[in-house]
Amino acid sequence: MNGEQGDVPPAQSQPDAAGGPAAAARGPVRLFSKAIIDPVNTIAWFAMDALWLGRVEWPAYAAAAAALATGLLLLVLSRRDGRGGVFEALGLNCWIVMNAVWLVHDLNGRETPRAFAAVVGVLGGVFLLAAARHSRDIRRLRILSR
Repeated sequence: MNGEQGDVPPAQSQPDAAGGPAAAARGPVRLFSKAIIDPVNTIAWFAMDALWLGRVEWPAYAAAAAALATGLLLLVLSRRDGRGGVFEALGLNCWIVMNAVWLVHDLNGRETPRAFAAVVGVLGGVFLLAAARHSRDIRRLRILSR
């Protein structure tokens, strides 16, 4: 190995957004890309739930706001993925909103619009079913086909 590009095995080349070598040709990952925002959303959502469980009120609200903001960014970024990606992001955002309303109700002891949260939760389920319907993987299984 003398440092030439051809001497580097494919597994050791620069990873793409999904961790593989394929995107080395696409260039660096942008800060506001799905590859960055998706794990940030997951961390914010996990922090929201963990802080909620620990009953740490204000940091839980901040984590909920971060989960909502990154969820909305994922919705905007999912437009490139077609209808299935948009439906998936809409379902995710409905789930985050439902959890955030529940968090506020649970932590502050005041009445919050739980009926709204229930409707948003059902709507999120509908969006997730629509995302599954548009998924190539589900269609390959022929579960929803005639």
